[in-house]
Amino acid sequence: MKSIAVIGFGFCGRLSLFHLADKLEAGDKIYVFDKNSLSDAGAAFSPFSPHYILNVPVAKMSAFSYDPDNFKKYLEKFYPEIFVKIGENGFAPREIYGEYLQEITVAALKKINKKNIEFHFVEDEVVEVKKATNFLITTSNRETCEVDVLLLGTSFKQSELSYNFESKNFVKKLWGRAAASFHEKKFSNETICLIGSGLTAVDVLVGLKNKGFAGKVIVISRRGNFPKRHFEVVQENPDLISSEDAKNGLLFITKKIRKFLRKNPQFDLRHIIDSIRPITTKLWQNFDQKNKKLFLRFWPYWNIFRHRAPASSLDLIAEMNIEIRKKGVKNIMKVGERFLVDETICDVVVNCLGFNLKGQNYPLLDYMTKGGLLKNELLLASSSDQNLHLLGGLNIGHDFECTAVPDLCASVESTIVKI
Repeated sequence: MKSIAVIGFGFCGRLSLFHLADKLEAGDKIYVFDKNSLSDAGAAFSPFSPHYILNVPVAKMSAFSYDPDNFKKYLEKFYPEIFVKIGENGFAPREIYGEYLQEITVAALKKINKKNIEFHFVEDEVVEVKKATNFLITTSNRETCEVDVLLLGTSFKQSELSYNFESKNFVKKLWGRAAASFHEKKFSNETICLIGSGLTAVDVLVGLKNKGFAGKVIVISRRGNFPKRHFEVVQENPDLISSEDAKNGLLFITKKIRKFLRKNPQFDLRHIIDSIRPITTKLWQNFDQKNKKLFLRFWPYWNIFRHRAPASSLDLIAEMNIEIRKKGVKNIMKVGERFLVDETICDVVVNCLGFNLKGQNYPLLDYMTKGGLLKNELLLASSSDQNLHLLGGLNIGHDFECTAVPDLCASVESTIVKI
């Protein structure tokens, strides 16, 4: 009999449960740990954010690599009006995707029940994992269990601001439950400061615009660039870079790309990035430590071109009163119910920074690393045990390109095969 624990019940955790329901037999045990409830698909997919849309087209959002039209079929069946309006190349509301994930979860639970697989959902945070013969898991409430196999699928943490004000108008974690009042509120003519200009900032701006916001937005970002837009017409990309080029170093690849773009002005960097998308993991793995560190210095610039925003979102943003400041934040002070951000008074401050990818800033990962179950990587960590599997984005240190839905699906599916 097998006993398996899944820590974290986000996208990868839910998919893991679905595939485990197919793989396991009567008498096997599954434990799922998450501080949110079984029916909670996550704040980013909650009904309190009806104005937010996904940043990836419908056609690329299937939860199953072997059924690439699965989400498209779900949308056609349950939301035909929306599907007719946006099509497979459009961008669906986030809350609908949350419902889609919940339907997958319900299907998994039905199969688990039918097959007499023992299932336990523990609504609590895991704080310790040790191993002797089996993995011993301990939660914050000191509940424990032992399992043979552990799947670790905890979510990324958003980078934190070095300021902490107790105010509903100081949004420290955008996709946390404490930010619900910000998402639900209809602002009018306030001055709102966003710290960061990536996809998170795009989400916030689109939400504000769709709720009728007519005030001013100040965006503070070191580079001051929003993500580039998705191509509206798919073009053929050049076959320029191979995974073997990594052995010649990042500077060699950079010069090769610049030379090509000078001679071929019909292409831009987005085409190059799209062309190497299938081999990005191999490129990363073929880099030595020196070149990996060098790449990470330019990673924010890479993200501008790699992680795209819907053209409709960027068009909405273009209509707004936005001031972009290319700088870092020097100081934030609370002045009554408002905030002094450097030299400007703002009504609301929103943290739109990206993910924190240092393993020591994740208490559970840090605990497991100190205990020898994980080992440090430049980005997060990797497993030191054949029965401990990291899911999806947690493999960023090893795979680098592992945060898009197709990558997450492939990660989960390949992991379940190993069990």
